[in-house]
Amino acid sequence: MRALEGHTHHILGLSWSADGRTLVTAGTNQFAFIVPRGYFVRADEAKREIRAVEVEDKCSITVRLFSTPTNGVDEATGQLKAEVFREFLLQRFNTARITETMTLNGGGRGGPGFDFTWKNDAGLTMQSRIAYLPTPAGVLEFFLLTSAADAREFRYALNSLMLTLRVGEKGKIALPQLSNKL
Repeated sequence: MRALEGHTHHILGLSWSADGRTLVTAGTNQFAFIVPRGYFVRADEAKREIRAVEVEDKCSITVRLFSTPTNGVDEATGQLKAEVFREFLLQRFNTARITETMTLNGGGRGGPGFDFTWKNDAGLTMQSRIAYLPTPAGVLEFFLLTSAADAREFRYALNSLMLTLRVGEKGKIALPQLSNKL
């Protein structure tokens, strides 16, 4: 295990290296994941989000941190309540039609996920997948945006990003060494 090293760029509370590792710091918490090859990273500290954009601009994956809603956690299990986040989604995307509800995982945590279609301001039908994962710093939202025609191809990128998620509480996060043979 080692800290993020090598040729590293730093902007706002975000660091990323040539091997695709991205490290986000929020207070004493750190989040790390690997951005898929063929994506570049944009950061927006004011919105507390980063966006990985596919080089041909066919897809974007936004990772956003926000405060956990007071009614969003089941007190008995500590899990996020799917129905609360479903309503949150439908309020945010008022033309959304949810096509599938699931549990998605990352960083040893599970949370509600939704596939949905919606129309953007230009009237184009978009396909999205959104997942919410609980962390000590709040809720991490993973949002995939693509066209309906490209959805299947880019769900893999979102899943691989989420599966590489590591969460560090109160200090530096230790990351496993990556093989240069992959």
